[in-house]
Amino acid sequence: MKYSSSWILLVLPIMASVTFSASFAQVQVTIPLGASNPNTPFSLSPSDLDIQVNDTVTWKNNDAAVHTVTTGKPGLGFDSRVDSGVIAQGGSFSYTFDKSGVYEYYCLFHPWMTGFVNVGTSTPVPPTGITISTDKSVYQNGDTIQISGQVSKFVQNKEVTVWITDSTGTGVSVGHTETRTGSGFMINSTASGKLWIPGNNYTVYAQYGSASSVATAIIQYAPQAPVPNTSNESSQVSLPATSYMSSYAKLNPDSNNYITAQTEQEIYSPTDQVKVYGSVWNGLVDAGSGAYLATVPVSSIGGNTVTELVLVKILDAHGNVVSTRETQVDSNGNYVAPVYLPNATSGQYSAESLLETKTGLFGTLDVSTASKLDSSASFLVATPSEFLVPTKDTSFTVDISSNSTVSNFAFDSQNKTISFNVQGVSGTRGTSDVVVPKSLLGGKIQVLIDGNAVPYSSNGVIVTSDTPSETGFEINYHHSMHEIQLVGTSAAQMPVVDSQAVPEFSSVAPAVLVVSVLSMVIVSSRLRLLK
Repeated sequence: MKYSSSWILLVLPIMASVTFSASFAQVQVTIPLGASNPNTPFSLSPSDLDIQVNDTVTWKNNDAAVHTVTTGKPGLGFDSRVDSGVIAQGGSFSYTFDKSGVYEYYCLFHPWMTGFVNVGTSTPVPPTGITISTDKSVYQNGDTIQISGQVSKFVQNKEVTVWITDSTGTGVSVGHTETRTGSGFMINSTASGKLWIPGNNYTVYAQYGSASSVATAIIQYAPQAPVPNTSNESSQVSLPATSYMSSYAKLNPDSNNYITAQTEQEIYSPTDQVKVYGSVWNGLVDAGSGAYLATVPVSSIGGNTVTELVLVKILDAHGNVVSTRETQVDSNGNYVAPVYLPNATSGQYSAESLLETKTGLFGTLDVSTASKLDSSASFLVATPSEFLVPTKDTSFTVDISSNSTVSNFAFDSQNKTISFNVQGVSGTRGTSDVVVPKSLLGGKIQVLIDGNAVPYSSNGVIVTSDTPSETGFEINYHHSMHEIQLVGTSAAQMPVVDSQAVPEFSSVAPAVLVVSVLSMVIVSSRLRLLK
């Protein structure tokens, strides 16, 4: 059997501890090259340890990035027991565990890197197996991927880390969850973004415990099927997603603002997931006192940069924090944070993104630098108004959410048009979110404001959803009174009027004529009698 030199170096100290019972074990954990990449399934080797009281563990950093060994849990923070500080490239950190207990730790800069040290407890860390599955094998744009699984043995407070990578190994998403009672776990991800390519296969990884406890599942991202034309036209009409603008122009951070924050939409319903995204300025390197805050590796300074965390907070109109989410900046300096709003009510909200720094670092920054570490964006939560449209075959509902007053809603089947008026306080910004069933109005839809076509190359019109059954449009304008029209290339037919419901003249005329003649005879007879 062939052994690598690294395994020999690891085994020798353990053998020595067995031979000489009076000495305590020296155990090494390797942080391998590439550990700072969230796509790397194994960021600590080994990640789980079972040692005795007064044993010493040394973490050796063989990665190009800096790391920390910090006891606690990602999202909850440092538990005040062990904190290595920054472990530089090629550096190491040693700690002698003089108290029994279970120590869970992670890297402050790369929170997906988690480890577990069991010190002299009666229940050693068991080897664990893991299984994983997804609710479907094929997903389309915007679908929720439900990932679930089982572990062979339950360990209290032990996380399951889930990655999704494309066929080249590039990371698409990473998330963390915990096992529930019964050793099951579940986590959701969303199939959307520029890294999701139609027709490609993607791999879902789940890791629990030691490096050997990894399971995978394969899923496919399928292109959307063409949308059939429901009108009497013989041609088939599809809605090409590439012809629409599906997101706002990206804000670019700079020396005046180190981080940007945007939301994918201006208006959300109370049950929607709010996606907050942005970027960090890659020119942010030295913020004073030798503290590096850059979010992308900069080779010119020897790799002394660290990947930062972004804390996203959702606040209501009164400034109360209703939800938080900590996320990781990728190697390109970008971040994305899907956030749910628990028990959200209608009203104005804001998303605030803060570039986090290591504990104690923020106080060393000058006022100018500290003021540039956060950014915010506002959005509206509103319950959609439903407008019922009866057609020949069935009835459809058009949902409109708006910060404007909406009136005069109409559907014109002959001209393939949906129209309505919006009004608000002059000088303010208006937004209307319209969800249209494709069987009601389909094809390539053009949006007009006061008769003028709004190009999709601007932020005037954003497609918020595009499924086989419906299309959502966010329409932006400056308030006063406006008429908005959505003009398609196919439309459902209006109901046919029932001829039996309204009697025509031909069926009523004989009866009316008889009554009229009798009336005239009676009147004539009375007149003769009077004479």
